[in-house]
Amino acid sequence: MVKKSSILLMLIVFVVGIWTGFAQTRPPSPPSQSSADYLAYQRMLAHLQAMTVAPHPSGSKELDQVRTYLLAQIRDMGLEANVDQEIYTSADMKAERLAQDGPAMGNRSIRKTPPSGALEGINHKKAPSEEKDGLVLNNIWVKLDAPGTDRGLLMLAHYDSEVNTPGTADDMVSVSAMLEALREQSRRPDLKNDLYFLFTDGEEESALGAKAFVKSHPELQSKIDLVLNFDARGNRGGLLMFETSTSNYDLLRHFQSASSRPLAFSFTTGLYRKMPNGTDLTRFLEAGYPGLNFAVAEGVEHYHQPSDSFENLHRGTAYNFLQTALEMADYSGQAQFQDSGSNRDSVFFTLLTGNLVVMSDIAAYILSVCAALASLAWLIIQIRRGKVTLRQIAGGTGWLLGTMVAMGLLGWGIVSLCTQTMGLGESTNNDAVFLCIALAHGLGALAIWFFRMQKRSLAEGIASVLPIQVLLIVGTTVLFYEISYLFTLPTLVMMIVAVLDRYPIGRMIASTVLGAGILLLYVPVCWLVYVMFMLPAAPVVVALSVVPVSIVSVIFAAKYRLSAVLLSEERKETIPRL
Repeated sequence: MVKKSSILLMLIVFVVGIWTGFAQTRPPSPPSQSSADYLAYQRMLAHLQAMTVAPHPSGSKELDQVRTYLLAQIRDMGLEANVDQEIYTSADMKAERLAQDGPAMGNRSIRKTPPSGALEGINHKKAPSEEKDGLVLNNIWVKLDAPGTDRGLLMLAHYDSEVNTPGTADDMVSVSAMLEALREQSRRPDLKNDLYFLFTDGEEESALGAKAFVKSHPELQSKIDLVLNFDARGNRGGLLMFETSTSNYDLLRHFQSASSRPLAFSFTTGLYRKMPNGTDLTRFLEAGYPGLNFAVAEGVEHYHQPSDSFENLHRGTAYNFLQTALEMADYSGQAQFQDSGSNRDSVFFTLLTGNLVVMSDIAAYILSVCAALASLAWLIIQIRRGKVTLRQIAGGTGWLLGTMVAMGLLGWGIVSLCTQTMGLGESTNNDAVFLCIALAHGLGALAIWFFRMQKRSLAEGIASVLPIQVLLIVGTTVLFYEISYLFTLPTLVMMIVAVLDRYPIGRMIASTVLGAGILLLYVPVCWLVYVMFMLPAAPVVVALSVVPVSIVSVIFAAKYRLSAVLLSEERKETIPRL
């Protein structure tokens, strides 16, 4: 009976865990008419439609029209906007392009270029500004002055586009959301912090507008406690906080308090810092400002394309921009950004929609050490007690590695077949293809490990997985600590289940709760790796997903030990009646 219940629960945990893990990355539904955000949402859509009639690159007449619209909206709020003009000569622009191709800019270039050839097929036309001898940029900014303080927060988005796209997601949805955040905060008489709203020109021209603003306003560096940048590399999906400045522990605690739907994973920050990419925020980070960077990444096939249009923008994604801008502005206008003196970085991840787990890097290191030492101690104890042997450990580890390699190769074959038969490019985010591949391989790995564990004890199963887990813990803690939690926490889960092996019901309950938790950790990471690197990354994601599937199989499908109570009952039944 216990075995049948365990199998059923394993399948339920697998389905629910994957579905819930994926749901964490989804944007909210657009607001209904009864929602407090409904009118702001409708105004935002009206702004967006009005400003995305045509492409509006820097230096174009179309951008002049967008700027006129922006200034008119700000005046209608009863506010006065500042317009900073900066002139870049052709020599300046040539120098910036040379800097992008070299190691300048602190080992990163100011581009949002997707990897793996994501811009193949784009018609690269010259912007009007490139045909002239120089470029005139116009940054628009508004300050809401709070009484009794000179400290505050700055929010920014760019209002220029590439030459062949109306730039709805990149980046006019951010501009439209910020307009409504500005409107709401301008009505508040009780601001405790200054709020700056900056609309930059020339982001698509190597972020020259942001560079000019930072250079023209050095006095702000000592006054701005946080810079928030809103951008996009796609037109659908949840709004991801994908980059932070260093020493970000306090910033993440503020973000945790401010947002009702925080979507953020520290591994994206660690990965982004290693990539030669950048946005407007890069200019501020280089100048020493603290900052958070937001963007949507799904739908990269529309990035810098004519299809980045008002009609194609996912409405839930649009609302996610508005909701985040409103909440961050509202929190920033009231919060006390006191300097705690902490220079710690953090490890963080979303766990269920609306919840952000944040721990300091020191806590993450300690957790990794504890998990690794506990795993090694447990293995030694099991070997000395004769419950597992070195041969069994080696054999089980080989099975896990073999399954990972086999699933990765099979995934590579399916991706290659799909790209050829369906005419898909390597830069395609084909969600249906990826999800089908991942689900099929997940079920395959689940079946393989389920049948393998039928006649094996829980100790044998855990001993098969632990060596790989320990290696992953040590490797990520040393080389990429921002993702170490992905291996540390599941390892601790296995230790908890191992302790409860004597109690079938307790083990089953722990396996259900903790097994679902493992999938909640892994699914968004696997999804985001695929979104960032597209179909060529699918085999790697599939191979990585074998690890959590194997752990779930082990903790559910391994033989159950009878507890002392059940053993006593069995003995009674074997005593002949007189």
